[in-house]
Amino acid sequence: MVLVDIGNTNIHIWEEGRIYNLKSPKKFKDEVFFISVNDNKEKEFKKLNPKAVNLRDKVIFDTSYTGIGIDRIMACKAVGDGVVVDAGSAVTIDIMQNGIHLGGVIMPGIAAFRDAFGRISEKLNVDFCEVDFRKLPQNTQEAISFGSIGAIVLMIEKLKKDKKVYFTGGDGKFLSRFIDGVYIKDLVFRGMIKTIKEDL
Repeated sequence: MVLVDIGNTNIHIWEEGRIYNLKSPKKFKDEVFFISVNDNKEKEFKKLNPKAVNLRDKVIFDTSYTGIGIDRIMACKAVGDGVVVDAGSAVTIDIMQNGIHLGGVIMPGIAAFRDAFGRISEKLNVDFCEVDFRKLPQNTQEAISFGSIGAIVLMIEKLKKDKKVYFTGGDGKFLSRFIDGVYIKDLVFRGMIKTIKEDL
C-alpha cells in the first residue's frame, strides 16, 4: 500500500512506513490511496495512477467548517481530541473535541512571513535567527524573527487552552520547541490509514 499527500509545494509519499517527498508525480505499482490540495499536480498524478483511490470521497469527518482542506481533515482525524498544528507553507491550527472538529484558523507559514518582509523593504530581507521570548529584540533580525514566530506561537497558546497540542508539517518540529506538545511527522498519513480502516 502507498499513501500519497499531494501538497501545494511537495508530494509527500508514505510507502511501507518510509516517508519521502517528490516534486513531480510518479507511477506506483502497489495499491494507492491519495489526498490532494493541488488540482494541477493531482491531474498529473491520476494520469499515472488511474486506479488510485481519492480519500476525500471516502472520509467521514464531523465539522461545520466549510472548505476545510483534506490534509487538515486527515491530521485532525488522526488526533480526535486536541489542537492540531500543521506548519507548512501556511500554518493551520485546528481544534478537535471528542472526534468533532470545532473550527480552526489559517496563518502564513514561517517562510511566508519572511518573504513578506523582503517585499516591504530590502532592509527587512533577513534570515530568521534564534528567538528568545524572555527578552525584547535588539536588532532588525531579532525583531522580525520575534514578531513572526511570536504571532504563530501566541495564536496557538490562545486557542489551545488545556488541550494537548500535536505538531506536524515542515516547520512543526521547530514550532514545538516553543509550546509544550508533541511533534508527529506522519500525522496526516496516520489519518489516512485511520480513514482506510474505518471509512472504506
